[in-house]
Amino acid sequence: MQSIENSIKRQLDVNKSKNLLFVNVEQIMDIEPGFPVALEELLDSTLSDKPESISSEIVSFAAQSLLKNLYSVNQYLRISNQKVEELEKIYLQTWRTMIRTKNIQTVLREHHYPELSRWLATLYPKEFRKRLRFSPVVGNLVCEEYSDQLQIELLQIDVTHMKQPVIDIGCGSQANLVRKLRLLGIEAYGFDRYLEVQESYLTQMDWFEYPFEPASWGTIISNMAFTNHLRHAHLHDASQLEQYLLKMRDIIESLAISGRFYYAPSLPFIENWFAPERYKVEQEQIIGELFVSTVTKIS
Repeated sequence: MQSIENSIKRQLDVNKSKNLLFVNVEQIMDIEPGFPVALEELLDSTLSDKPESISSEIVSFAAQSLLKNLYSVNQYLRISNQKVEELEKIYLQTWRTMIRTKNIQTVLREHHYPELSRWLATLYPKEFRKRLRFSPVVGNLVCEEYSDQLQIELLQIDVTHMKQPVIDIGCGSQANLVRKLRLLGIEAYGFDRYLEVQESYLTQMDWFEYPFEPASWGTIISNMAFTNHLRHAHLHDASQLEQYLLKMRDIIESLAISGRFYYAPSLPFIENWFAPERYKVEQEQIIGELFVSTVTKIS
């Protein structure tokens, strides 16, 4: 499976800057020369091996790899579990069609890419789709995961007096901070929509689907993740703002008494509404317009 996984990554990278919402998407997508060869070899192997098992592994890997690429183009894209399941169905149907027809390139151009385009279109507001319709390429973000030490210093976290348990919202694909805290003997957990490491204390999940139980966390951390997206919704996407505000309420309610929520960037437009008898809010300017906040639950 390692060979086909590497081939899938190369194929996705070939089209990483291509716009799946382009009006003639099938015309702009490239096919990496080694990709059909690798698929043909795999197709032959499924005749004697376990086709359903192989299909499941390929579908899951391909879907997760595409999601990673999509997030690199638009970090504010929201993809629910239902949408991930729909994406996996597209990949599964593509795979089954390839097995049936043995015509890999035709299936990719005439079936797979148009289906991906229709799926992705459901994630964007109408006005965004209009703007992207005639642009064959899109940009990519240069994203590097923050080191554990940088996050501790940026958010001004006192690790030696950290109230446990700890949850890191949007912990990053490598969960650097969570793993560091656990090495220090701290009961820490994390979740993110995309994880590259598998540990019992890590969960791959969207923050809207993560259950925040009341008074359950001693410390909550979110560095350039949840509040960054909430701020983006406030400024650019009113359709999601209410959902973010409700989730913010769930998050702060999940703090235990004397528990703290460390996050960046700050949210002055909602922090002023926190009940002062229940929550103490402290802001600190880091650089320029970047402020970090600490919310302590008093009662």
